[in-house]
Amino acid sequence: MKNRLLILLMLSQMFLLIQKTKAQQFEAHSTNYKDFSSGQSRMETTTFEFDSTSFAMHMGEMNVYFGLVDMHGAGSNRNYRLLDKNDDTVYVTFNLRSKYIDYRLKTYYLRYILDKVKEIKPEVIDTSPPKLDSLGNEIIKEDTTIYEEADVMPEFTGGKGEMINYFSINIKIPKEASKNKAKGFVKLMAVVEKDGALSNILVMNDIGYGCGEEAIRVVKRMPAWNPGENKGEVVRVRVVMMVGFMPK
Repeated sequence: MKNRLLILLMLSQMFLLIQKTKAQQFEAHSTNYKDFSSGQSRMETTTFEFDSTSFAMHMGEMNVYFGLVDMHGAGSNRNYRLLDKNDDTVYVTFNLRSKYIDYRLKTYYLRYILDKVKEIKPEVIDTSPPKLDSLGNEIIKEDTTIYEEADVMPEFTGGKGEMINYFSINIKIPKEASKNKAKGFVKLMAVVEKDGALSNILVMNDIGYGCGEEAIRVVKRMPAWNPGENKGEVVRVRVVMMVGFMPK
């Protein structure tokens, strides 16, 4: 029995090496959980890292790694059966749609409320021979990936304060919005291209009465941003903007 956890860990690591490129990996962050055993809620920062082959928890300086027995489910719901360092069985349920992780160990039943869930895309290494042009020079393939996060995030020239000032000067309150006393923020999503231009501008949340259309009009006329960078290279990055409509 005492060697069972070690054997499972070794097997799960071997399986991980084989399946790494196929496993859907997640990193989840929680700042509070509910203890169903006592009925109390507690504040504690916890980070989870897991896929279909492994599961780990990080709480402050404490790192807990589990041996994987099995995992069932896919999509928004996954059920793990794990072994902890004491060889006790732990049951974990991850629900992506409702953003929680349930943790069950004997009489303990905890629910971690997730405030952030990030899917980690495994890096795929291309081992194929480089493509050459007619002169025998290697053809460098351009990175056209749209990043959700980057080492250096894009920025409106002059910073956030200048962007707010740009909106206040250029936004024109639609007549219907003024008539109906509409007030609030239009949430937009856009891609900052490598040259700083904005593309793929979409409305995520609208307050109606023509405000979404006006927000898109003004964003399309924006001057070029300072583009994002990742690993020292200029890349395309998706950004979110809040455009305020506050009629007097």
